[in-house]
Amino acid sequence: MNDLSFRPMATADIESVAVLSKRADPFGWTVANFQSALAAGYDCVVALAAGKIAGYRIVMQVFDETELLEIAVDPEFQGRGFGRALLMNAMTDARKRAGRLMRLEVRIGNTRALRLYESAGFKRVGVRRGYYPAEKGREDAVLMDCGLTEFPARSHGL
Repeated sequence: MNDLSFRPMATADIESVAVLSKRADPFGWTVANFQSALAAGYDCVVALAAGKIAGYRIVMQVFDETELLEIAVDPEFQGRGFGRALLMNAMTDARKRAGRLMRLEVRIGNTRALRLYESAGFKRVGVRRGYYPAEKGREDAVLMDCGLTEFPARSHGL
C-alpha cells in the first residue's frame, strides 16, 4: 500500500471519479453530484496508485461534526487496504480541523464496509428504512458514529 498517495480532487478528475463511482456501486454518484460537492467546498480527496485514481472520499464538516458523504475504491484496487487508508485519511483530516465526531451511513447489505467501519471504531446508532435505491426496490441504511477525540491513538491499526 506504500504506492498510495492522496491529493485534493480537481474539477478535471470529475469524469474519471464518476466512472469509478459507478464501477464500485451501480447507484454511485453522478458527475453532477461531484460537481456539487466541489462547488460546496466539501473536502474531496482522491487516492492515487501507480498514477491512476484508485479511490476517493468526500467529507462535509460543520463545526466539530464531520459526515463521510461518500467513499469508494475502484474494483481493480479493492482488497489492498485502500478503503481503510481512505477512511484513515478522512478521520485524520477531520481531527486536524477539530472534528470530534464522524458520522456516516452505509447500505445494510454492504458487509465489507460495515466490517471496515466497525474495525475503525464506528458504532451503529440507527437505521434509515428504504434509504438507498436497490435493484429491487429500496435498501436500508445503517447510521454509524465514531468519536474522533481519541483518534489516531485508538485507531493506529487502521
